[in-house]
Amino acid sequence: MAKKASLATARVVPVILAFIVAYVSYVVVGPLSINYLINGPRVRIAAGIALPIIWFFLLLPVAATYLRLLLVVSRNPGYTELGDADGTAARKEPPPEFWMRDVFACDQRGLPVWCQYCRNWKPDRAHHSQDAGRCTLKMDHFCPWVGGVVGERSVNFFLQFLFYATLLAAYGTALLGYFVHESRADVQINVALGLAGFFLLFTLGMVVNSFFLVSRNTTTIENIDNRGRTMLLAVLLPPELQPTQYPSSAGLILPASASLNGPYDAGSDNGPPRTGEHPVTSEIDDPSHSSYFTNNSGTNWALRRASRSEFWRGTVTYPLSPAEGRPLRTFAILETPPGMNPWDLGSPWCNMKNIMGSKLHHWLLPLRHSPCCDHSSNVSFYPLGPQFEAFLDSAGLVQRPSRRYDPGSLVTSSRRSATRKRRLGEGWQNGERPDGWVSEKAARRVLRQTHRRDAM
Repeated sequence: MAKKASLATARVVPVILAFIVAYVSYVVVGPLSINYLINGPRVRIAAGIALPIIWFFLLLPVAATYLRLLLVVSRNPGYTELGDADGTAARKEPPPEFWMRDVFACDQRGLPVWCQYCRNWKPDRAHHSQDAGRCTLKMDHFCPWVGGVVGERSVNFFLQFLFYATLLAAYGTALLGYFVHESRADVQINVALGLAGFFLLFTLGMVVNSFFLVSRNTTTIENIDNRGRTMLLAVLLPPELQPTQYPSSAGLILPASASLNGPYDAGSDNGPPRTGEHPVTSEIDDPSHSSYFTNNSGTNWALRRASRSEFWRGTVTYPLSPAEGRPLRTFAILETPPGMNPWDLGSPWCNMKNIMGSKLHHWLLPLRHSPCCDHSSNVSFYPLGPQFEAFLDSAGLVQRPSRRYDPGSLVTSSRRSATRKRRLGEGWQNGERPDGWVSEKAARRVLRQTHRRDAM
């Protein structure tokens, strides 16, 4: 019932909004310009012509952005695919579009997050809207003023609409307020002033809050309890820690506290893998890990160091079921510290460019979708920021001079953090791993071992 009421409201509110704008436009042209300025006791023809022209000049981008926004929201604001009604997707392992990336959001078992309503796996930053009944990529909120969900495909148009609507409301409030102060005779001008003032306060608050969230590369939903919120990330282990053959024990290496309730089960139609088939420990010295990694001397120290991290929760190897010709990819399951935002690109300008674009006309014209809609990177579904790189360092997956993760130095700005904060290498954003990973060292070590064997 609540869902139907929300959808009905989302259909009615845009009509009401259009009626209000049309009424204020009528007041600006008729009672104000024609009746009061041109035909009034004090004739001001130039003002009577110029003021409504300015009004419609400011109204034009408002109408353009609003229509573009309604079109995107009504068609597809970024909905994810629905699973089959019989739930067959729950009995299949996650598709490669998740585990062929280097980083993705996961649950305690290293599986992508599952939506029980859409019956499918949820990409990073996707949220389920109870009002729309669908999961939406990078969902911000459900807004009845625009007829539906504001997601990644509509967020830049939403910001443009708010900005232009604030300018229009500010002009209308100043214009009508001046002439109401001059002459309080016409009731319609007073009513239009009240409507313009209300929308000025409303849109101004919305535009300030929205641009603040965009400057931090977060959404309204993600900003809820942002200081105490944590998440689990599956992070691809460096090349020297990857197995060369499928682990004899399992594809899933679970922490002891992990819940065994979930959609995937490689061996049955109900529930997750049985504990008899899959170990439920993440201790690296457990006997079940004896053949998990190759190189008995060179890699164990690095893996032990990583497993001692306070963020370490276990490992998982994909594909979950061995198959010919499919590469093995082992991920560490890491829990982020409270308040960390792995998608914060390090500066408000970089974050805003990720939403609005890098060209001036991308910011001003409602033509192109947001750059964040590009998910072609093999690293992550969304670009990662310097907080993520520092997090990898603290988790023991990057070998650099020792530096512990300090949430305060990354979340708040200070002189000390400004001197020490390291920007994320371009590689993470362009589909490559950063230089901090020790893959080159691993390659040199393997080459030296090969030369030694050849010499013997």
